[in-house]
Amino acid sequence: MRIFRNAPGSAGHEHGRKGDPRQDDRRARTGATRPEGASRRRSGAPARVRSARPGAAASAARTRSPRGQARPPAEGAPTDQRRRASAGRIIGVGLICFMVWLLFDANQLYHSAEAGQIGARRTVAVSFLRPIAAISNALRISGPVNAADSALGRCGIGGAPVCGSGPLPTVLPDNVPAQRPQGYLGLGGAPHLGPGTRYIPLPPPPVVPPGPPALVSPTASRPLTLLSIGDSIGEDLGFGLGDVFSTNPAVRVVQKGLEDTGLARSDYYNWPATLEADLRQYHPKIVVVMLGANDMQSFSIGNGRYLSFSMAASPWWQAYAVRVALVMEEATSSGAHVMWVGLPPMGAGSTVPAGFPQKLNMVFYAEAHAHPGVTYYPAAKVLATRRGGFTTYLTINGSIEQIRSIDGVHLLPAGYDLLALALVQPMQRAWHVNLHV
Repeated sequence: MRIFRNAPGSAGHEHGRKGDPRQDDRRARTGATRPEGASRRRSGAPARVRSARPGAAASAARTRSPRGQARPPAEGAPTDQRRRASAGRIIGVGLICFMVWLLFDANQLYHSAEAGQIGARRTVAVSFLRPIAAISNALRISGPVNAADSALGRCGIGGAPVCGSGPLPTVLPDNVPAQRPQGYLGLGGAPHLGPGTRYIPLPPPPVVPPGPPALVSPTASRPLTLLSIGDSIGEDLGFGLGDVFSTNPAVRVVQKGLEDTGLARSDYYNWPATLEADLRQYHPKIVVVMLGANDMQSFSIGNGRYLSFSMAASPWWQAYAVRVALVMEEATSSGAHVMWVGLPPMGAGSTVPAGFPQKLNMVFYAEAHAHPGVTYYPAAKVLATRRGGFTTYLTINGSIEQIRSIDGVHLLPAGYDLLALALVQPMQRAWHVNLHV
C-alpha cells in the first residue's frame, strides 16, 4: 500500500505555510494595493467608533480629496469679486485726486510747459494744459496755489503769478541795453501787473547809429554775400534765395536758418549771439531775416526768469521789441543792410493763433522804420489771398501751384521761390543796388 504524503486538498495549506516564498510575494503585492483604511479596520477599532470622531473624519476626508479639487473658502475671506471692487474703488479715488490736483495746479503746470524746450513734447503739453488752466481760472480755484507760490518766493519765476510786494525786475535780457521807453507801439503806458505793483518803465532809447554804408553793385570779381537766418520758415526762404541767385556769380547766399528757434527763448537758442559770430565769419552785406512763428511762449530774461506770454501782456511785447531791435542793430552796425520779412497768415491746422503773426508783424514794421538800413517786407503780399487770408494754392505763370504745406505753416518750393524773387526789387530800390536778377 502506497501512502501519499500530501493528501488531496492539502496543497493549499502546504503552499500557505510560513516561509513559502510564493505566498510571501503574494502578501507583499496584496499589502501594496490594499486601501489604507482596510488595514486600519483589521488592526484597530471598529468603523463606528472612528465615525464618532468628527474631527478625525473631516481630516481623513480632506486627505482623501482628489488632487486639484478646490478647498472651500474660509468664512469671511475676500473673494475675487470683492478684490476687483476694491481695486476699482482705489483707481477711481486716485483719478479723482489727480483731477483735483490738476485743476488746482493747472496754471503752474501750463507755464512750466511754456518754458520747456521747444519741440513736439512742449507743443502737446501746452495744447493739453491750456484749456485746463482756463477752466481753473474761470472757476477761481487756482488762488490757493498762487498764494502758496507767493509765500514761497516763486513770484514771476517760470510763469508763476506776480507778487504784490517788492519791485518787479526789468524785462531786459542780461547785458542788453534798453532800446524803447515804456508804452512804445501803444502797448500800454504802465500796465498793472498785480495788486499795488506797476511795470518798471524802460530807460529812453540810445542814439540810433546812422546806418550801414551804401552798397556797391556786386560783380563776379567782387561778389556780395547774402546771409539768410531764421526759423524753419526762414530755412524755406533761404532755399528760395539759393534758387534765385544760383546762377548769379555776383551774389553768394549763405543759408543759416535753423528750425524750432526764435527770439523769445535765448536760453534755448541765442540768435543775437549766433548772428554776431556769423557776421564776423561771413562779412555779409545783406542779412535776410524771417522768424517768429515759434515765439508764442514765455520770454527768457536771464537767470532762469521768464515773462509769461499772452496776446495782451505788454511786458512781453516790449521785451520782444527790444530783442528785435538788438538783432537789427547788430547787423547794421557790422555794415550790412537788413531785409526783415514778416510772417504770412497761418492755416487752420497750425498751432499759431490767427492774431499772433499780425501783431508780430507790427513790431517788425515799427522797428524796421526806426533803424536806418533795415527794410520790412510783408510776406502776405505774395503768399496770401487778395483779402490777406491763408491760401494753399496760387496761380503762378498761368498754372496752379501749391505754395504752402498742409501743416498751414511752412512753404513749399513754389512758395519760397515766389517769396525770394519778390524780395529782389524792394532790396534794389531801398539800397540803390543792382543784384543782376
